[in-house]
Amino acid sequence: MNEQIKLLKGDCLELMKDIPNKSIDAIIADPPYNISRETNFHTMKGHNGTSMNFGEWDKNADIVSWINELPRILRDGANIIIFNCWTNLGHISDKLKSNGFIPKRCLVLNKSNPAPFNRDRLFVNDVEFAIWAVNGKNWTFNRQNSKYEKCVFDTSVQSKKYHPTMKDLDVIKRLIKILTNENDIVLDPFMGSGTTGIACLNTNRRFIGIEKDDKYFDIAYNRIKNHINNETNRH
Repeated sequence: MNEQIKLLKGDCLELMKDIPNKSIDAIIADPPYNISRETNFHTMKGHNGTSMNFGEWDKNADIVSWINELPRILRDGANIIIFNCWTNLGHISDKLKSNGFIPKRCLVLNKSNPAPFNRDRLFVNDVEFAIWAVNGKNWTFNRQNSKYEKCVFDTSVQSKKYHPTMKDLDVIKRLIKILTNENDIVLDPFMGSGTTGIACLNTNRRFIGIEKDDKYFDIAYNRIKNHINNETNRH
């Protein structure tokens, strides 16, 4: 790939063991939510095939054991962002605290285009969440807004071209700019389609991405490689 990017295929529980001690400046992780289920929503007209069945990877997954490896690999002052369903946040927060980390805020993704699933019986699911935690007291925080940084990030439901639960590249870039410095190393143990890797390339950060699903690893690899080639050709 290049010196800035390192992509690893396999289970993060195993591959993280090979990461050197105190070498990672930030974690941005989007582990499975374990919310996939069969619905008939995809048969409704005008909703672009929306479904709550994201794939086998989002069913009965272990979403917290990987956190046990973080105390060894994270530098003092490192930041941790973990996206997940609101029903899992307490479990994730407890795991972070048991490993010595300090949960600081719950971040909210405010979606401008939520799927109107069962809208006559339920509140529309127009928000998604992430826990922000820190390692130690001297964490990196580069305020980008002239006044203050809010916990709510405006976003939209992304295209399913690369991955059914893709995050907004602009949101990830903003988090990286706030919570890391140039040339820092960002680890994504659940890389998916590689959005965090592209965000790191765009902000001059180094990136380690881990993905065990062959399909999504290949998508991420090719997506990041094409991005690098396009940037090279542009200059």
